[in-house]
Amino acid sequence: MADQKNGIPAVVLAGALAEPEMKAKYGIENRAELPIGGKSMIQHVLDALLASPSVGGITVVGEVACEGAERIIPSAGSLVDNLLAGVQACGKEGGMALMVTSDIPMLSSEALEDFIAKCGETEADFYYAIISKETNDVRFPGMERTYCKLAEGTYTGGNVMLLNSRVIVENAGLITDLMAARKKPLKLAGIIGMRFLVRAVLAQTVWPGALKISFAEQTVGRIVHARLKAVPTTYAEIGADVDKMEHVEFAEAAMGMTRDK
Repeated sequence: MADQKNGIPAVVLAGALAEPEMKAKYGIENRAELPIGGKSMIQHVLDALLASPSVGGITVVGEVACEGAERIIPSAGSLVDNLLAGVQACGKEGGMALMVTSDIPMLSSEALEDFIAKCGETEADFYYAIISKETNDVRFPGMERTYCKLAEGTYTGGNVMLLNSRVIVENAGLITDLMAARKKPLKLAGIIGMRFLVRAVLAQTVWPGALKISFAEQTVGRIVHARLKAVPTTYAEIGADVDKMEHVEFAEAAMGMTRDK
């Protein structure tokens, strides 16, 4: 079990409502309660967090039923509002906290520990997990993801972040726009600036080498006045979110394959 006293506090974002089809089939109000392999999606996430030695108390943001959380608070509205509510509830305004979405049921404590350890290799205010296309294709063949071409390779974003909460507090409006555009590389580039936009367009079309991870980190970092670090992970489950009905069977099959190994 995690050391609730000394570990990094975790905030689990579980504010998304179930879509009508999910609600009708499973009788749930919140998407985080979607049943995966006989257990709610959010419970899979909490079990991984509880089994991680580096993780401390867990705050869940959203009206959900689950076990193991230190506290469960109502959704505050938008993603950024929920982030703010979560860090405030766990008393970490100005401190480091782990942010995890509730829709990655294949998350494991090993994946979390690996990500946290990699974050410890460099000093930053905001660490964001990224997964290469090669890694994702090997672990989850056939899974559709949104990718961004970079000089170092082709990557998709993960659903786990480690951050200093002041970055959220001081940049709530900007981060709202950035998060909304996180799966739309060109829109994201438009928010950040023309130089980045040109490099991003070139990278996605004819020359991936036009956009390096370090350039993206430095550009966004200047805007939010923080040190950003993209953290490549070989644990594709960090980005394997379940947000559609057809993803349920895929997730159950993948978890079944994992259990059989």
